[in-house]
Amino acid sequence: MNKSLVGLLIVVSLAASVAAEEPAPARSPQALEILQKVDATIKAVSAARYKVKGTPSGVATNFVGPGEGSVVLAGWTGRLPEKFLIQAKGERAGQPVEVTAGGNADGYFLIDHRAKKAYEDIDPAVLGSSANTLFGLAVFEFVHDAPYDDELKADKLELVGTADVSGVECHEIRVVYAGGQGETSWFFSKKDFLPRRRVQKFTTPQGEGAIDRTITDLEVDPQLADSLFVLKLPEGYEKVDDFAP
Repeated sequence: MNKSLVGLLIVVSLAASVAAEEPAPARSPQALEILQKVDATIKAVSAARYKVKGTPSGVATNFVGPGEGSVVLAGWTGRLPEKFLIQAKGERAGQPVEVTAGGNADGYFLIDHRAKKAYEDIDPAVLGSSANTLFGLAVFEFVHDAPYDDELKADKLELVGTADVSGVECHEIRVVYAGGQGETSWFFSKKDFLPRRRVQKFTTPQGEGAIDRTITDLEVDPQLADSLFVLKLPEGYEKVDDFAP
């Protein structure tokens, strides 16, 4: 065989070997493209209503209990939704919890259905220790003004593949955040490019943990009456002039 041809074949072979061993990019172009589309789509959403289930695992069970409920979110103030209504059932410190909380520009309220007590104030701190349970079910990205900035700036973006989330076919994207802020697997509908599931993973000195939130019955920009976000004291309940415990 011609020596020149032999040399060429060796070079091509080596080049193919190097290409085969080259690691995948830390930020997948396909994952980035999907995430950019998700970001643009969700920024056009002004309100959302959905059902959600949250399940902690590992060390997360030490500070977050399992819960489920319904959520309505509208607008963004810079730190909280302009309007929200969250109905949640779950556990806290091994005890059952059933609460309804809401708020608007004029104030916030919490109804403890087990104690049959209601709390109301202009300060969101009125929600007390139930705030973690409530806001743990809220996917603020639906109304946030910069919903996926952290993801778009992440150290790693990986398109894992396709997954079924409660009958919705989704893109699964793994995100490793910058600055060692943990990682998340996001599941975005292939049809409308909106989130249907989020699995947050983290590591603490006590060990590893995760919080899995699954969204169903999603409604985008539903018609919402202002009265939805105002306290309506149920019959037989006591209104307490203090913050919830």
